[in-house]
Amino acid sequence: GNAYLTFAVHRYLSTKGRHVKVIGVDSKTESKARNSKIARDLSIASEVEFVVSKINDFPIQKVDLVIALHACDTATDDALAWAVKSEAKVILVSPCCHHDLNKKIKPQDEESRLIFSNGIMKERFADLLTDSLRAEILKIRGYRADIFEFVSVDHTPRNLMIRAVFTGELGEHTKYESVCAKWQINPYLAELLD
Repeated sequence: GNAYLTFAVHRYLSTKGRHVKVIGVDSKTESKARNSKIARDLSIASEVEFVVSKINDFPIQKVDLVIALHACDTATDDALAWAVKSEAKVILVSPCCHHDLNKKIKPQDEESRLIFSNGIMKERFADLLTDSLRAEILKIRGYRADIFEFVSVDHTPRNLMIRAVFTGELGEHTKYESVCAKWQINPYLAELLD
């Protein structure tokens, strides 16, 4: 996209005295051209680089921080999987639309039939379930993970952030497996990390 967050993170960390090397990954050539020009104009092209690639095609490499802002549908999962495989110390993602589980999830009892009888309710339920399971998967993989509202809902309905910090303490599988069994689902992120 427009790399606002990429430039902001670079600026913030640089003002804190950190030597920062940032790589922005986007599948669109025009985004790379636009953002590379901005980096050159700001005289930070040696510190902020942009590449054209799908997230899951970008080479795994050791990193400190992975961020993804409004990566649509399973692109958030691609970013999370890449971060875990790259042993990121910190992960910050703000998911966007969630279609994957919304298509897979089916009512399992009368109570869930009531929720799913209205499409918007099923969609919101699937959004919350998707992000909750993403956080649980990160915990299982050794991250301390939480979800918080980072921007007021007045500004955007996509205002949740998943924050994960690597601790090395592997989380418990039981709750995660129980939820997946109840809804008869296998999240895309789990498929990517298997």
